[in-house]
Amino acid sequence: MKPINLPIFPLKLVVLPGTIQGLQIFEPRYLNMVKQCMSSASNFVISYKSDRFDDFDFGIEKVGTSVQIVDFNNLPNGLEDKSYLGEVLPLTEPEVDDQSLLAKYPDLIEVLVKLKEHPEIKTMQLDIDLDSADSVSYHLGNLIPLTADEKQTLLTAFDADQRFKILSKILESIRKT
Repeated sequence: MKPINLPIFPLKLVVLPGTIQGLQIFEPRYLNMVKQCMSSASNFVISYKSDRFDDFDFGIEKVGTSVQIVDFNNLPNGLEDKSYLGEVLPLTEPEVDDQSLLAKYPDLIEVLVKLKEHPEIKTMQLDIDLDSADSVSYHLGNLIPLTADEKQTLLTAFDADQRFKILSKILESIRKT
């Protein structure tokens, strides 16, 4: 696959594929990025900006998520005007047997189904495919209380099976507390 150039929005949060994330964008450089993406119907990449910093990567993780703007409202505030642009190469995960993988982790699906019924989550109108291991793992990772580092670990996991193992450990530790 040939890399494409997309704007990069480094944030202290991780957006998992297929999920919805509200943002309050106030810096002119990112407001301009959003306007350009909206006018060209293109995506941008949200990449986790950690506290670690070096001269090479500025603390911006190499794996991020391409996002699409689904709604935009203007708010009155702003600051500076420099943005990041990077070559982006889509990652393709290995195929997994969704049904056998989902059958191995019924407790994770049960948690997601219960979360989907919460009144606040219902208002989000999420498109969760309970027959897709990717959809289940990403949406569950987005809805349970995870740190940005934990979400980045999910984002960089090899496949849905690895994400399920990570989520199982996290939910087990949550249950113990």
